Amino acid sequence: MEVEGSMRVQNQAIFMGDSAQKAVYDVTQSKEGQKSIFAGNRNEKPDLIAMRQQQARKQVMKIVGDAWEGDRKLEDCLKESRDNLKGYQKTVGEANEELKQLREERQTVRELYNVEEDSKEEQDLKLLEKEIDAQRSGSGAFLTIEESEQIAQLKAEGLTEYQTRCLELKKRSSLNEEMLDDAKMGIEQENAAIRSMKEANLKSQAMTKAEKAAAEIEDGVKDEIIGMLIGEAKDHIDEEMEEKKEAAEEKAEEEKEEQEKIEKQKAQKEEKEAFTQEIADSISSVTEAESTMGEVQKEIKKIMDEMKLLDEDLKGAAVDTVK
Repeated sequence: MEVEGSMRVQNQAIFMGDSAQKAVYDVTQSKEGQKSIFAGNRNEKPDLIAMRQQQARKQVMKIVGDAWEGDRKLEDCLKESRDNLKGYQKTVGEANEELKQLREERQTVRELYNVEEDSKEEQDLKLLEKEIDAQRSGSGAFLTIEESEQIAQLKAEGLTEYQTRCLELKKRSSLNEEMLDDAKMGIEQENAAIRSMKEANLKSQAMTKAEKAAAEIEDGVKDEIIGMLIGEAKDHIDEEMEEKKEAAEEKAEEEKEEQEKIEKQKAQKEEKEAFTQEIADSISSVTEAESTMGEVQKEIKKIMDEMKLLDEDLKGAAVDTVK
């Protein structure tokens, strides 16, 4: 199960959310029996992983793009060669058809003029036709000195009407044979080019190599991302531990201050209780003293009362004495 804010790299879950989301994510992962790496609050600083992924994506796109461009150019060249090949093949067909018709027309002219195959007129015509072949590049025909002299003599004596018509047909045939030779050479060249391009493509296999290179880049980036995430997770854990340590120290300080406050309040309470007890004892002493004074006063009054009586008695006794 994928949780929002998570990703997978080499089948390992990477969580990149805030701490609140992580609680939900940890529960989900624990239920599925999977381990995860928490990358912390990634929005709090530049996303280096996204930047590295973007760089890798550009590299992959360039490699694949270059390979695709190379393949496209190769396909264009192959298409051009195949189109040229078709054109040459068409030319071969048309030239052969034209040559066939010219041969048939020559035969018709020979029959029209009733010229025998082994006649001197026919033999002289073949020598004149050989001169036309010798003038065509790539025909392989050439004239000896004797043949050249004989041709010059024939032209000087003048050609027959039959020979003139057949030589016109021969010139047309020569043009078609030249076209045929060029087309055949073109076919050979295009076939060679196609074979060469196919062999080069098999050796290079640009797209296959590009895909392999792209896969290596992606694997490298995955490893790099995992390292970055582990590093960031470690930094995050260190930060959390430091924060927890500082929080614990603050809490310990607060508890110490609170304990000192409690002890101070306790001491103040004890002092207050002692003072209260002292006052209570003083009041009690005063009360006792007052009670004692009352008794004393009573005794004194009693004595005074007795003394008064005694005084009166003394006075009475004196009176009695005077009498």
